[in-house]
Amino acid sequence: MSGQVLLEEFLLSEEEWLMGRILNYARTTGFTEYTSTLKEAWRLSISGLTSSIVLAKQVLQETPELTPDFDFQDNPIAHFGVVEAQRHRERGIDLAMFLSLFKYYRRAYRDVILEKAPTELDKNASLAFLDRTFDIIEIAFTVEWSGRKEDANLRQLQVMNRQMTNEKNKYLTIFESLPSPAFLVNSDGSLDNMNLMATSYFNPESTSGGYYYRHSEQQTGETDTESHESAEQKRPIGEILPWLTRELELFMSNKLETPRFIKHVDIYKKEYTFVVRLSEMFDVSRKFNGAVIILEDITRLKQVESDFKKLAGFIPICSHCKNIRDDKGAWNKLEEFIEQRSEALFSHSICDTCLEKHYGPDDESDS
Repeated sequence: MSGQVLLEEFLLSEEEWLMGRILNYARTTGFTEYTSTLKEAWRLSISGLTSSIVLAKQVLQETPELTPDFDFQDNPIAHFGVVEAQRHRERGIDLAMFLSLFKYYRRAYRDVILEKAPTELDKNASLAFLDRTFDIIEIAFTVEWSGRKEDANLRQLQVMNRQMTNEKNKYLTIFESLPSPAFLVNSDGSLDNMNLMATSYFNPESTSGGYYYRHSEQQTGETDTESHESAEQKRPIGEILPWLTRELELFMSNKLETPRFIKHVDIYKKEYTFVVRLSEMFDVSRKFNGAVIILEDITRLKQVESDFKKLAGFIPICSHCKNIRDDKGAWNKLEEFIEQRSEALFSHSICDTCLEKHYGPDDESDS
């Protein structure tokens, strides 16, 4: 197997390692504050960069030289840099920030060769080729970034801002439309957001999106009550769900045996039974290290189960009038007792035996 093919296959086989390494660099240097929270986005960035390096190896064969006539915009190897320039500029990332992070991408690829490459691979030649490929991509990125006129950049940013606003509104609408109470909790135990169904239980006067937009305005608007708003934004989830404090603390410290359990609680003097589900936020960047709380109201189901058990057990019934005694000692008509404890409804009729007993046989002869 040649060294060229070996480099291509080696980089393709180490994409998971490369993703972990660049993500670690981004975390330790603070870049994750401005990057994606999802693992798939990081995987795609490594996949695209590796594809560019592999293509460069296949097309160029040898380490290319940078000449005055080198086409950085239409070159297939530089294509990755052009596309990434467009994407990151649209996301509000400036040139210096991206190039700084890209230096850590270069370091990650150098690391994988220095730390994990097999002995059959010529490390020096591979590192030289790798560095030149990164040079081409970085220059292509810079050319694309700086080559656009300001008005074109502004129009593109306006379009992207509208798209991002629509995407935010889409996911906020989905969150607000969930049929069960849902809470987003920060890693410090403060409430980040709760949906409409949650407010219907714990803050009935709130409206859809009320909690989210109240805090958005507090975070961006000018105010003279900054200390009050800061305290409101950091409202502990324990103030809303005091009966869940212990389990949430255990969950945050990875000591809770199961993230799904049942709780019986009293809310505004009314008893409820919830199935509580806890989940970590899937954020590989660790910007959002909190938890998601979902409450499934099974109060009605538990009541039906309880009533069914009563129907399934021994039922005191009068041997004469057939009235039934309930658990409070009161006597109820049979149909009332069952209707109160099930979905069954009664309609009255008369059987053949009672018809004959009370009304006599039909007289079909005429006198």
